[in-house]
Amino acid sequence: MMEQQDVAEATSLEHLLAKERSVLHHIWNRFAGQSFDDDKLRLLRVQRLSGVEVQLAFLSLRQQRWVQAVKQGWGERLYFIPFDKLQILQEAFGNLETDSVPAAAVKLQQEGRSGIAVDMFNVLVYMAKNQMAITATGVLHKKFIQKLGSIVGLTPSNVEGLTLQYDHADVYPPHVAIVLDLLFSFELVALEQRELRLNMTALRHWLALSREAMDRLVLLHMMERYVPGSAEYQHFTWQICHSSRIGGMWYYAQHMLAKGEEPLNGDPLRGRELSAGDAASWLRLLTGCGYIDLGMDHDGQFLFRWRMDPCSLLSGSSKDDTESSGLFIQPDFDILIPPDVPYMVKFTAALCTERISDDVMTVYRLTRDSVAQAATAGMGPEAITAFFTEHAAAGIPENVYTALRQWGKEIERAGRNESSLWYSVAAPEDETEIGASDEGDNRYALPRYPGCPSSGLIRSARSELVLEWDDSLPDKASIVPDLNRIPIMWTRDWRSYHGSTAKQMMEQALELSAKLEIAVDGSRMEFIPFQLERQPWKISGALYDPDSDSEMTGTVVQLGEGEWKEMRLVIP
Repeated sequence: MMEQQDVAEATSLEHLLAKERSVLHHIWNRFAGQSFDDDKLRLLRVQRLSGVEVQLAFLSLRQQRWVQAVKQGWGERLYFIPFDKLQILQEAFGNLETDSVPAAAVKLQQEGRSGIAVDMFNVLVYMAKNQMAITATGVLHKKFIQKLGSIVGLTPSNVEGLTLQYDHADVYPPHVAIVLDLLFSFELVALEQRELRLNMTALRHWLALSREAMDRLVLLHMMERYVPGSAEYQHFTWQICHSSRIGGMWYYAQHMLAKGEEPLNGDPLRGRELSAGDAASWLRLLTGCGYIDLGMDHDGQFLFRWRMDPCSLLSGSSKDDTESSGLFIQPDFDILIPPDVPYMVKFTAALCTERISDDVMTVYRLTRDSVAQAATAGMGPEAITAFFTEHAAAGIPENVYTALRQWGKEIERAGRNESSLWYSVAAPEDETEIGASDEGDNRYALPRYPGCPSSGLIRSARSELVLEWDDSLPDKASIVPDLNRIPIMWTRDWRSYHGSTAKQMMEQALELSAKLEIAVDGSRMEFIPFQLERQPWKISGALYDPDSDSEMTGTVVQLGEGEWKEMRLVIP
């Protein structure tokens, strides 16, 4: 219970001070989850906050793990907002147009395919039935690559425009590479003895998941690893998934091309706007993976609609309390499998049949060859009959039952009954193993399955993830200026100074990244300097009214000698 409370506090913005929240907002807005170094942090200009205040707030954010760090080879640090915090920040800080568009105004360009989870499932079934040999160079044989390309619904056009980096790119087409990357990353397959083999334990855990859980894990994996190293692109991918989105409603992609907020004038960290072409590449991938449909209006602007509820998808909040139904065996030997049939049952059915189609209802077909292949792998006609007797909602038609008996006799005469490792996936001796994996013991049932960053085929655009983690924190005293080196009256007294002293205080504030209070036109204002010119002497900075509650009232001004009166140096 205490651990759950700690997790809740660690992910709640309510526990942040106003300055910490403001700094986090600006870091998220500029960088999203991309890495940045100390130089970029020093260039970050946060309304009303001096550089010292930003550094102190940043230190607190690191302590609270809203920002994490890795160490580069030469000892310098890179910082980034952890991936699992990005959705929280998008919901809190993202400005979003949520108006939907009537379906009549949209022309459907591409309907979402059966889904990436289905593609993975079908490849796993194929691997269970066939030995996947590896060449001496460590890649699959060409015939297997071609076969995988024909099995998956994902197409080359769905991944066009994505900048995926992976070894053997001359051998694996991008759409095949994505499916292989997912299988490796979730540890469902492994290279062993010149073969690509199933990881039986991981497979049982995976098949114990719901379709929504599979889709969630895959979507998060793609968002973390396939999104290019661009804050604007990352903002866009999260805006698509915003909790305000409703499944089945059309939304403009153009309205979400991440432009960020209007920065303070002179801000050196402005990002480029995301192009419609960039957006289209990601939308095509989501369409090919079955998450969305892609449409276009009469002006040629892209729209999308979710084929599921994105809020419950990412939160895992939907609960299906209905009992799963059985499968249906037709007299023509077709096996109809409704979507609520458990994946373990579906997998076993797939092992002894031929796949016909994947839609809302999956269709397999019992054939003499499919039964013979299953028998060769250890699942004979008697086991097949027992399986379908248990799981068929309306029983087995008499002609199908008779055919299974006849095929069994033929197989017995041919001596094709053998044992196989893959059949143990469908029929483990300890039935509680699958049941347990559906609960907290399932490796994929963690709040967010971490996977193995180095196990995938595709290299992550976030290269910092392979660097050494750095949890060391600087001493607070190293951030705050030493007051013993500053005349005490500069920080204590509100008063006028001789012109040379006033300029010296301004320059001292700039050097220390500190703030000043100054009198301009009779009003007491806050001034944060950020640039000095010598000939003639002028200092530029942001000027704020301390009595205003708004953070956005700052004005960039340039002050010459004598353009302010009283002043005081402000040190946190």
